[in-house]
Amino acid sequence: MIPPVIMDAVMYANLLILLSTGFTLTYLTAKIPNFAHATFAGIGMYVTFTVFRIWKLDPYIAAPIAFLMGASFGAFIYVVVIGTLKKYGATLISLTISTLAIEIIVLAIINIYADYVQTSLALISRWFMFRYADFEFMGQPGVLIVSTALAGLLIIGFHFMLTKTRFGIQMRATVEDSALASVLGVNVELVSTVSWLLTGGLAALAGSLLPLWLQGSPLTGERILISIFASSILGGISSIYGAMLGGYLIGLTEVLGTVALMSALGSWVSAYRLLIPLTVMAIVLLKAPRGVVGIIEGMQARGLSLRSIVRPKR
Repeated sequence: MIPPVIMDAVMYANLLILLSTGFTLTYLTAKIPNFAHATFAGIGMYVTFTVFRIWKLDPYIAAPIAFLMGASFGAFIYVVVIGTLKKYGATLISLTISTLAIEIIVLAIINIYADYVQTSLALISRWFMFRYADFEFMGQPGVLIVSTALAGLLIIGFHFMLTKTRFGIQMRATVEDSALASVLGVNVELVSTVSWLLTGGLAALAGSLLPLWLQGSPLTGERILISIFASSILGGISSIYGAMLGGYLIGLTEVLGTVALMSALGSWVSAYRLLIPLTVMAIVLLKAPRGVVGIIEGMQARGLSLRSIVRPKR
């Protein structure tokens, strides 16, 4: 039997992989941080709430629905909001502020929906958790197995897409130099739109699994945003693979670090859990701005490798 603390850490890390990968992808294609990213997870949470509590269906049915809703919303943001502002010559700062505005609007809509459900249907629509509705396999909660499988499929799928498909090569070209890629015949707008579509879908998919293990509320996405930022920065904001690694490292560190500090100092430490990803983010920005990927590339430039460090030449 896996200890509950380890399950918490792995679960959270799996979800952060889905979220941080999408955040980094949109940053690479649009060159702006998407502050509305966490609201995609909020949409996914309330899709699961609707499917399970209102429609009385299996909560896992919400996963594909959440992915489609999040993907549609992500494409809408890029085409209608970002695209329109770009046509009028908006700066990167203006585009970043626009994502903040979208985040506030969507958060308000989620709160209105939560209030409506609680008032009209007499259902608890804040701080809900559906662990009791999950299945078990070999003594392990289903959401742990599903989230781990999704994280693994994401890593394999992205690697295959980026290295083996024409669209993946076009995406890499767009990330490296969008102007040059456009000259060479790459449809940069299509690549960017699909990137935002994938981002929204993955984030909402992660959000749809959250209530099966953690408490869900309109503000849950806001709290997770700090961890998403830390994951992307730790991995290297310019690398999708780095974001995956950063998501896992931050997820494990945040949960296990909080438990260790609670054991040493007391339960009051749990209220300051977000200080862990914030501290990691500050240290990385000060000491290694390019994250783990930058450190590895620096080692390679100096002719070093992990193998040479672990097994130095005699």
